[in-house]
Amino acid sequence: MRVPKTALLSLCLFSVFAARPAMAGWALGPLGGANLSHPEIEGHEATNVTDWDVGARLQMGMAPILSLMFDPMLVQSRTQVDGAMADGRSDFMSLDVPMLLNARLSLLNLGVYGFVGPDLVFNTDATGNVQTQGDIKKDDLAPMTLAGQVGAGLAMGVAPFIELTADARYTHGFTNLLAGTKGDIDNWRTRDVRLNLGVLLHTPRMGALFRPGNAFRRPM
Repeated sequence: MRVPKTALLSLCLFSVFAARPAMAGWALGPLGGANLSHPEIEGHEATNVTDWDVGARLQMGMAPILSLMFDPMLVQSRTQVDGAMADGRSDFMSLDVPMLLNARLSLLNLGVYGFVGPDLVFNTDATGNVQTQGDIKKDDLAPMTLAGQVGAGLAMGVAPFIELTADARYTHGFTNLLAGTKGDIDNWRTRDVRLNLGVLLHTPRMGALFRPGNAFRRPM
């Protein structure tokens, strides 16, 4: 039996629109990928090293194209340092909490988005060496540093209320990673590029929990 072209086209269009999530809704899902670290170290040359990051995304719709994104991530950064008085490799672990303003344009089940905002970096661990073996440790780091992030990405609806995302972001450290001087290094600032993949589950009803009177108010 032959299927009319109009019926087949209608079925395809229905599938596309069914996979498109709500634009200004709320969403939550896992996020992770690669971290390409190249810090700015005063007086020394750092080599690009690839490591990882993993975390989650909470997206809160504000307007048809605007949302707030919180992307808490556990990040491992590895640095190779070359210099006359500092030479070695160091590994850093941090909990990053970016708070981002996100703008998105969508067509059918595809979306293009861009984001920018501050990133609070809580340094949790460090190992490595600058002058002697094992002379970099957690106590050498500032407990918290401030950075900024800017990036862009693509989103594709694959099922009702489910999206796959892919984005790239640049992280620029504004404050010193070190708590004090280490060897002849006075200033160590984060610079990295992160490539992340994620899954977003859109939950339009989640936003109602935070609207006054909408979620828990009983009818009179």
